Amino acid sequence: MSRYRSALFLAALASSCSAWAATPFVNRETLLAAPPPPQSRVFSARSTVAAQAAPLPQNLDTLNKVVAVVNEQIITSLQLNQKVGAIKAQLQQQDPGQLPPDAILRRQVLQQMILQDIEVQMAKRMEINVDQATLDQAIANIAHSNNLTPDQLREALTQQGQSWSEFEDNLRERILVDRLQQQEVEARVHLGKDEIQTFARQLKQTAGVSFELQQIFLPLPGDPSPDAVTQVRQDIERVHEQLVNGASFTRLATEVSAARDALQGGRLGWIKAAELPSAVTQALLKLQPGDISPVIPSATGYHIFKLLDVKHQEPSVTEVKAAMIVLHAGKGIEEQEAQSQAKDIESSLQSGVNFSALARRYSQDRATAANGGELGWVAPGSLPDELERALMSLPVGNVSAPIQIGDAIYIVQSQGHREAALSDTQLESVARMQLFNRTVRERMEEWQRRIRDGAYVEILDPDLRLRNA
Repeated sequence: MSRYRSALFLAALASSCSAWAATPFVNRETLLAAPPPPQSRVFSARSTVAAQAAPLPQNLDTLNKVVAVVNEQIITSLQLNQKVGAIKAQLQQQDPGQLPPDAILRRQVLQQMILQDIEVQMAKRMEINVDQATLDQAIANIAHSNNLTPDQLREALTQQGQSWSEFEDNLRERILVDRLQQQEVEARVHLGKDEIQTFARQLKQTAGVSFELQQIFLPLPGDPSPDAVTQVRQDIERVHEQLVNGASFTRLATEVSAARDALQGGRLGWIKAAELPSAVTQALLKLQPGDISPVIPSATGYHIFKLLDVKHQEPSVTEVKAAMIVLHAGKGIEEQEAQSQAKDIESSLQSGVNFSALARRYSQDRATAANGGELGWVAPGSLPDELERALMSLPVGNVSAPIQIGDAIYIVQSQGHREAALSDTQLESVARMQLFNRTVRERMEEWQRRIRDGAYVEILDPDLRLRNA
């Protein structure tokens, strides 16, 4: 998470922190996601069938306050108003005086809430849970990133009129959705050696280049007709013309973009060039900071980018100072006992027991146990992919949940990060990681579209239905 320190950010955080996903061309740390194509957003024939299993509330008086029904749950006008207020505060901070019309903003925010509800419901049906220890650790991470203690974070939010229980609920949902996406999307991405090697050759050309971007995205419908493609293309061209003539990118992104980052003015943050499709990278390399890209087609729709800044650095790789606890799992009863022991160790770590002490006592890796599990500085490619991804995603000082790979269970701790020169031998490992990230973004959008299409959604307020719904 970026280090926002303003009270305004803290005020908005309680309502906005539940977005935790990724889409094409989106930095995962920005916690964004793209919704499905426009025509699937409101009542459809498929929704009519689903409605039989998701009747409207029996007390019709409550419909006066209900703005949308999402499967078996409702979204109320009060919930929508609270979320809109938080988003307004964020947008006003980014680009004062460029807020979109309130009606447009409310429609966009509602679409975000609908997708979020669908994901949370799916996670709960799959019995994905977030315990209190995990929630407390996430709160500590947010506080640390804002140079605050958890108590100071709570005080700051309270002073801004935010409910601490609501903040915890939103954060719990954010973690819940992240775990769902890891299980349903990330865990199903498998890369072949040939495609990694091909990507590594391409990576040499752009290693060390990063872009800070804003995005506007208009999606194509599923299985689009030629007329539908033409209509979306004409729509994006009109938006592009307005931008070239000086319109605010932040305002237009909020008004028309179909990506969830629309509610952050389309801001994507910093993204490595290699994690973008080559057509996007080549277009961006021709721009200067402040320039608007041409319209760029993709398999899912049309994109416009604004280049905010660009960095050209010596190719480098992020190394992590790491420690680990290893338990041999075996099969049958031995595996169950190892899994139970790993859970006990995880609980001890969450309660504050020293990682090094637990590694010395329990780790069955002879090479590291005597040193408190310390691995030293770990470069990409030094560990199995699952461990490497977990380690790279951990904030410094945090520990992973138990990770079982074959007949061993690992718990890893991040103790520090540093940038080191990228060697030729490390290039393929870096390529594997960046290609994985790019593939996840692409698959994430497809997955979100599928679950959105399969959900029963009815927007009861006609003013909140999208123009082309």
